[in-house]
Amino acid sequence: MAVGETGWGVPLLAAAFGAAVGSFSNVVIYRSPLEGLSSLRPARSFCPHCRAAIGWSDNIPLLSWLLLRGRCRACRAPISARYPLVELTVALLFAVAALRFPPVDADGAGRLLVAFYLIATCVIVTFIDLEHQIIPDTITWPGMALGVLAAAVLPALHEGHLGWRADAPRSSALLASLFGLGAGAGSLVVVGQLGNLFMRRKMKEAGLQDSMGWGDVKWMGLAGAFLGVGSVFGAILIGCFAGAFVGLLMIPVAKLRGQETPVGLPFGPFLALGMLAELFAPGLAWALLGRLTGAG
Repeated sequence: MAVGETGWGVPLLAAAFGAAVGSFSNVVIYRSPLEGLSSLRPARSFCPHCRAAIGWSDNIPLLSWLLLRGRCRACRAPISARYPLVELTVALLFAVAALRFPPVDADGAGRLLVAFYLIATCVIVTFIDLEHQIIPDTITWPGMALGVLAAAVLPALHEGHLGWRADAPRSSALLASLFGLGAGAGSLVVVGQLGNLFMRRKMKEAGLQDSMGWGDVKWMGLAGAFLGVGSVFGAILIGCFAGAFVGLLMIPVAKLRGQETPVGLPFGPFLALGMLAELFAPGLAWALLGRLTGAG
């Protein structure tokens, strides 16, 4: 087991680091969709209600929210429970990543850092898409570039992926990353066109032009650059099944409440779920599909 290789110290440190990254993720979630703000400026966090700067003692991940009882010290306005939820989620996932990718050598440390980046990005995209139904370009475009760069710096990320060659690890890893980027983005374009075809009437009634946003397309380009072709297809498959399941579940719920059946759901969170599943268990989607169909 990975715990035997590194002990519990590394996962605990990863959890503490994850809580801090979760705190910064909250800044990105709040600021990215808003014009005139960036994740780095202003440097100090502030209350979204009264705009008072938040001191360091009120910005300790998880603990400060509990001590303040979920309220701003200056204006006493409520602070959303999303803030500690994001911090806790990232902390737990970082700890799991440290167990899954023990940093016992340079490649292991590199894989863990990539896992940290993908986890934080998945959490950020999930909450932004749920609230604003967008996936900002400030996340996807740099992420795609970073995925290709990671392949060049850490070729072991793509060992065994399509295009990998042991005699030319760096160049083949770059190709594998580019293949994954194109496959991920291209697949979402196809999924979107199929959605337009089968949901044309409902989309017209709801005033929608496309069933798939370009943010989702770029989101899967980012995923493919890091995960490779096989895993990004698996991530999309899991995302589609999860989205369809939740969508079908919402139909009777809406009827019970006497509401209109929702036409579209933010797809980014479901794709993020698929990404995390393939990050921690590559090939999971295909293994589950094989069991369901009786193949293999």
